[in-house]
Amino acid sequence: MVAKVIKYGSSILRQHSTEVETTSNTSELIKNLFDTLDKEGGIGLAAPQIGVLKRAFVMDSNPMDSDEEPVEKFRRAVINPQIVAKSNEKIIYSEGCLSIPGIYEEVERPQSISVKYLDESLNPIERELVGIEARIFQHEFDHLDGVLFVDRISSIRKSLISSKLKRIMRQFTK
Repeated sequence: MVAKVIKYGSSILRQHSTEVETTSNTSELIKNLFDTLDKEGGIGLAAPQIGVLKRAFVMDSNPMDSDEEPVEKFRRAVINPQIVAKSNEKIIYSEGCLSIPGIYEEVERPQSISVKYLDESLNPIERELVGIEARIFQHEFDHLDGVLFVDRISSIRKSLISSKLKRIMRQFTK
């Protein structure tokens, strides 16, 4: 089922999510996240963005096909993620968000991370992520703690886009 993506200004996006109970049926939540992501054409979507305050998100690199450099193809569900280590090497990349439409900003994040999570079948996974996969994971992970990518840009950049952010709030939080 396609859900409505909650937009910037909603208090839901600022709340901390709770762990997914491993005894619960997660397949409906994951299906809703993927259905919504597919409809919206994004590369990642966290449960809080559809109004579910649970520690789960989905990632899909397939929409990045038209970029200049080839991207490894992946489509994953991530449940109860943890970032256990971050590289000292940082990389800057332009990020956007389905909850903040039309705004893209340069965000600095670690180039690689070590993570633990449960997959869609609740199997434990431990992996090292690099490049765009690490980027998407960190962006979606932030959503689970009520952090948005605009919180990671300089105060000068944020003030320059403040009118756009206010417009999104007025347009979508009625």
